[in-house]
Amino acid sequence: MIFKKNPSRKWLALSYIIVFFLLELMIVTNSQITSNFDYSIQNLLAHITNSTNNKIFEFITLLGKPVMDAFYLILIIVFLWFAKRKKSALWLGSVLISGNIIAFLVKITVRRTRPTGKIIPATGYSFPSGHVFGTTLVILAIILFILPYLKNQSFNWIYKTILILWLILVAISRVYLHGHFPTDVIGSVLLAGAWWESSELLYLRYFTDRSKIDIPIE
Repeated sequence: MIFKKNPSRKWLALSYIIVFFLLELMIVTNSQITSNFDYSIQNLLAHITNSTNNKIFEFITLLGKPVMDAFYLILIIVFLWFAKRKKSALWLGSVLISGNIIAFLVKITVRRTRPTGKIIPATGYSFPSGHVFGTTLVILAIILFILPYLKNQSFNWIYKTILILWLILVAISRVYLHGHFPTDVIGSVLLAGAWWESSELLYLRYFTDRSKIDIPIE
């Protein structure tokens, strides 16, 4: 079994889902709360806009592109497959595919236009951010599947801190470059977290059902 049963998991998933939909509702209805929040963060980042920071954040956003995130996840999947963890590889592959489908459906449903004054070209709709959504999945995959393989587990908190800082940098880069609003990147983390936790619940339900009829999974 990939995951241990945890009674709090369903409440965590539900919390992510509720907060995400509340945020989505405020965006769709053009809430003054989200508008003011977005404007305040954008105005704050405008004070540090210069050519040097442009290059730094362009590089960060390049490494956090959805296609790059998919590449990272595929590498993890291949590693798990050859490490004889086929269930984990298949589960992560399904999360990658279904998660991107869900994020795309949200985009074309909300149809939020991107911010004006983009520093680098960006097409399509703004909510949620594909960069941040994919990066969140990559970080969760590394924490769950890669860090346990490291020999020195005492430094796990350092690795996790670095991963979280990377997610924050990718999120900031998308707002700094005017590719997304701040609420877009927040919504992306919530959506990724909701789908990750929900996928764990689906797996546990599926695994339990398979176990009852005694069908080998690997």
